[in-house]
Amino acid sequence: MGREEVREYVESSDCVLLLGAFMTDINLGIYTAQLDTSRCINASSEKFSIGYHYFEGVRFKDFLHGLVASRVKKRKPLRSHCYPPPTPTPARAGEKITVKYLFERLNSYLQDDTIVVADVGDALFGAADLFIHQRTEFLSPAYYTSMGFAVPAAIGAEIGDRRLRPLVLVGDGAFQMTGMELSTAVRYNLKPVVIVLNNSGYGTERHIQDGPYNDLLRWNYHRLPEIFGAGRGWLVETEDQFDTALVEAAEHTRSFSLIDVRLEPLDRSAALERLAARLAKRL
Repeated sequence: MGREEVREYVESSDCVLLLGAFMTDINLGIYTAQLDTSRCINASSEKFSIGYHYFEGVRFKDFLHGLVASRVKKRKPLRSHCYPPPTPTPARAGEKITVKYLFERLNSYLQDDTIVVADVGDALFGAADLFIHQRTEFLSPAYYTSMGFAVPAAIGAEIGDRRLRPLVLVGDGAFQMTGMELSTAVRYNLKPVVIVLNNSGYGTERHIQDGPYNDLLRWNYHRLPEIFGAGRGWLVETEDQFDTALVEAAEHTRSFSLIDVRLEPLDRSAALERLAARLAKRL
């Protein structure tokens, strides 16, 4: 689901190292990736293989120590024409916010102390195009069945390293599963910035097979601080409202911030567009 030049760079390599990577539908773009097994080395805590040959008794950490000590000739790094990140279009007052604008604007929001925590679905697909800073962290689940991961994971991430401030990207479907864990964030004085991609349902599923079963009851997510007695909430429907909410959320460090971004039901990220196009070719 990545940018075309990145996909070609990886898939054309004469040796792809898969270190601790489990090949699932998510990181293979619903199995549209074209990785030649004969040119792959796959090492994890579970197995070790070179091409089509499997080897028992090879510990992951031993292989990594050997790899670091080796003199493997590295390929020249990719110099993407998309780097540095593009400057976002200035916010237009009253203009309906889109997924495209949201992620472009987030690129200018990320700081070295930001850890991006993305839930599955378009929150993850869109985040694939973020330009993560050198010291910025990125955390996401590998399985689509891990929906609801982001809010609890952000709590663990911030407790694990108090120097980091989580930026949580979560769809409304995933948030309705575990979002009330923000109560725990209040209890432990944590300050994540939570962005709810609110398209009134399971957006990714709509593009696979649509039906009323993809629709959700719309919550007033931005009013959850009233329930918890802490935090701040914003309702966002336009580009300028989103810009204002981001600035104010960055300044609010006493508790969590929750930005309820109202999106069109069929709006989707560029990464999900690419995935749909590649799936169409395969099918």
